[in-house]
Amino acid sequence: MHKTMNRIKSMFLGGVVAISALAAPISVNTVPPSLTANAADTDDYARLLQYSLYFYDANMCGEINGKSAMSWRSNCHTSDEVKGGFHDAGDHAMFGLPQGYAASVLGCSYYEFKDAYVSSGQGDHLKVITDHFCDFFKRSTKLNGNSVSSFLYQKGDGNEDHGYWGAPEQQTGGRKMFWTSNSASDIAADYAAALAINYLNFGNAEDLKYAEALYNFSTQYNRCESNGPTGFYYTDNPTPQDEQAYAAGWLYLATKNEKYKSDCASKQTQYLGWCDGWDNRGLGAACVYSEITGDWSKVNSYLGSQCSGSNYLCMEDWGSARYNCSMQMSALIASKHSNADYTSWCKNQMNYILGQNQFNTCFVTGFSSNSAKNTHHRAASGYQGYEGAYGFHEGVKTYHPTNGKILIGALAGGPDKSGNYSDVIDDYKTNEVAIDYNAGLVGAAAGLYSVYKTGKTASSIEGVTKIYSGSSNPDPIVTTTTTKGNQPIVTTTTADPISGKDIVLTPDDMTVGTEKGDDGEVNNYAEFNPQGAKSATLYYKINSNDTNTSGAFGTWTGKWEQVDFTDISVPANKEVSVNYDIPSNVGSTVKAMIFWPHGNNVTIEKVVLHMGGTSVITTEPPRTTTTTTRTTTTTRRTTTTKSSPSPKDVILTPDDMTVGTEEGDDGEMNNYAEFNPQGAKSATLYYKVNSNDTNTSGAFGTWTGKWEQVDFSDISVPANKEVSVDYKIPSNVGSTVKAMVFWPHGNNVTIEKVVLHMEDTSSEITVSLYGDTDCDGKVYLNDAVLIMQAIGNPDAFGINGYEKTHITEQGKVNGDVANVGDELTNADALAIQKYLLHLINKLPES
Repeated sequence: MHKTMNRIKSMFLGGVVAISALAAPISVNTVPPSLTANAADTDDYARLLQYSLYFYDANMCGEINGKSAMSWRSNCHTSDEVKGGFHDAGDHAMFGLPQGYAASVLGCSYYEFKDAYVSSGQGDHLKVITDHFCDFFKRSTKLNGNSVSSFLYQKGDGNEDHGYWGAPEQQTGGRKMFWTSNSASDIAADYAAALAINYLNFGNAEDLKYAEALYNFSTQYNRCESNGPTGFYYTDNPTPQDEQAYAAGWLYLATKNEKYKSDCASKQTQYLGWCDGWDNRGLGAACVYSEITGDWSKVNSYLGSQCSGSNYLCMEDWGSARYNCSMQMSALIASKHSNADYTSWCKNQMNYILGQNQFNTCFVTGFSSNSAKNTHHRAASGYQGYEGAYGFHEGVKTYHPTNGKILIGALAGGPDKSGNYSDVIDDYKTNEVAIDYNAGLVGAAAGLYSVYKTGKTASSIEGVTKIYSGSSNPDPIVTTTTTKGNQPIVTTTTADPISGKDIVLTPDDMTVGTEKGDDGEVNNYAEFNPQGAKSATLYYKINSNDTNTSGAFGTWTGKWEQVDFTDISVPANKEVSVNYDIPSNVGSTVKAMIFWPHGNNVTIEKVVLHMGGTSVITTEPPRTTTTTTRTTTTTRRTTTTKSSPSPKDVILTPDDMTVGTEEGDDGEMNNYAEFNPQGAKSATLYYKVNSNDTNTSGAFGTWTGKWEQVDFSDISVPANKEVSVDYKIPSNVGSTVKAMVFWPHGNNVTIEKVVLHMEDTSSEITVSLYGDTDCDGKVYLNDAVLIMQAIGNPDAFGINGYEKTHITEQGKVNGDVANVGDELTNADALAIQKYLLHLINKLPES
């Protein structure tokens, strides 16, 4: 076996190499139609998607019992310092670039072609795989607050790992871990991209937290690592800009933070000359930026020069099929979003890979009777050791022994530029398999199935213990329109119209509950953040024999705007779906309400947000209504609308708000009141403390596209136990403000009212203790540190930072000790340090 894998980046970034100097990929002639390859297999895209995912079960590492679906795989490398991840290829080391690349491309395939996953039943399998990747990335990242202090960019020494041939379960001993605190920026960015995409696909907020932290780490140091992936193992170009551009694009889609959009634009590769690969993310970054801007001209200029003709696109001697599949995936994404159409070209290329070639070989293992059978893969080979009667002999063109395992869905390397290919274990250039190889195959399979809808998933596969399968051909969407008089009211669909750009919200992702309507009956509702979607579809089940259903969608846009739907026929399966076009001036919350049937006769199942505006409904003009509800206890945010705004103060009693208790991070019950700000400039919360506590604390928060929270702490409880706290309402406030009391808990607090000040009458905050930036009642070094954190990382530690220890308005006033009246600067932090060192006698510094 060849022990070197010199996969050097194929072009320099930023146009250093002129496009005319780039080596052009060659074409390998396709085989005539007289080949014996099964034509049905070449169109079986549902099964191709199903099979191609199982390769990741074969390469899964760590504690995988019950997770890997392969019968011949079990826990391995459990003494590694950081468990998890995926074996790189036919070996067992883990190199950061292909790990991050593969995870991000797999996630991208789901994001772009979700309809293919849903209709073929492969979505759950994909999630298992990408979650396993992302869990490993998070375990590999050490955070200090929300900053990366170090992260693991490689697991296992390549040379040592290649010295072992055998099953991973029998490879004992702890492997070398490669950590960094100031480099591997390209790998950190790839990890960030994968985590951001997984957040977009499945909504795990922790994934986004780590994604942003790793991206910040990457751009802070802008340095690639040479210790570990040296020379022979995934050597990248010294700049991480292409990976950063790719990550920034996905982070923009996840957060809508303009900073990421700007980074994605500024870090783009000037000239495209290679596919999206582990060594060059230029085309991938260009695709995600095109998706953001809608301008696909740069992408199509490159794809148009490559994705044409009937010959096999062979871009590289080593693993040509992986580059071909990656180009197919990019071309299918461009075909989906632009006027270009590369689908026939992709289909022709996949025909070649699936067996219509001069070798009469399907390069996807286990897929057809003529599939490659002797791929370069230790775990499946059946050999244990390089030498011996039953060992693998390096330099000998060895075939799998009878005790070898069937590798399902792995993409073999494919022919080199000279048209050579051998189905033997020792040919690692044309017959190895790898996680980056299969990523493009999965994406191309999903894209082709999304376009052609051909094939059928298998109900049993040799060596596979868990079958992921579903309907290979989804039911057609049946659309009905209900009218009122001559006016169309709403359009409903009886099939699931989920597209590649949709976000699925389950009840756990929303505020779902019941409330009394004007008729005294209990109505069901679901409240959700629209997240920039163009439209939404509500799905619910009728549990009664009612044949019609009705309800409404509403949002606060400065006034309550509501669109009703009435007399919707309940289909035979009792599953109802109703579409809603989200107004451009939507508030931070949309409320979906079901007026009939009532209570337990309805089960809300999900809301699908259509980010691309797939809804086709027509509605009556929205009409303004007023809804007043009160919830005594709830665990999620709700939205209600109250009395009309007035130039004078508006008093909200508990009956005018959502008042209740919820479990806090410490397990205790906290009181809260939610109210609509109604255009007020500020608000005052009034509550009574029913215990002997002498201090109280809490916070105000609102959703402005992100959760913005202002804490108040160590407020003295007066003798009459009546507490009032002021809150300056931000100009970009959402439709709901939440006032929370963290201390005291439960029955020890009674919320009495909130007063909305329609004019700016909020109280000015005065100094409680100079230098006490963290408001803990004393001055210490951490107060100086907090100032520097707030200045250096305002998203985390600023007034509206996401860290619990972020600076507050009170802390900002207390910390102004150098040039009083100015914004906080490092001079304020320095003054506190001088005070602590007794270099000055008092604060503020004179």
